[in-house]
Amino acid sequence: MLVGQRRAPGGRVSDSEVEAEGDGAPDRSPRRRVWSWLRAHSTHALLVAVAAAVVGGVVPVLLTGVLQDWLSPPPPAPATCPGAGCDGKDPQKEGCSADALTWLPPKDNPVSLHVRRSKRCGVVWGRITSAEVGDVVTVRVEGGSARSAVVEFGKDQYTPMVSVGKTFRATACAEPTVSASRTGKWSKYCIVVTDGTAWK
Repeated sequence: MLVGQRRAPGGRVSDSEVEAEGDGAPDRSPRRRVWSWLRAHSTHALLVAVAAAVVGGVVPVLLTGVLQDWLSPPPPAPATCPGAGCDGKDPQKEGCSADALTWLPPKDNPVSLHVRRSKRCGVVWGRITSAEVGDVVTVRVEGGSARSAVVEFGKDQYTPMVSVGKTFRATACAEPTVSASRTGKWSKYCIVVTDGTAWK
């Protein structure tokens, strides 16, 4: 009891004494405690909400980009020998077969002789895919070089590359083996291609 306060008769504290003890004492009501906690933690809660919104928006975008990169087919490898530098080299090893186009005559073509062309590399080459061991495939460019290859095993073989210009004329030929074990009944034949051929 503060100095100067008086007790009511019977030792009870007067109403004025109760009011004096309540002055300056913290309010412990549940509603005020909740409000105080919210004010103290509102900044933290706001930051968490903002961070969650940002992450929620960025992560799907990142995942979409990763999935697109993973599912998309890789671009053709850059040619290591454009033009004359490819002459006589293997089209597969040099990356020239990745985007090559083909001319394959649909009729009178017993060993599936065809010519492949890579505009990116500036070359053509001959190929046979229904041949037998010993058969020969050749390709020759008018005013240029010629290449050939022999089927050593299986039924498939292709020539080294021959360089061509923007306009060209080339001849590819298939020649059967002279082996006594030969089973084919066809004779040597050739096909002619140009830059204007219906390449597919």
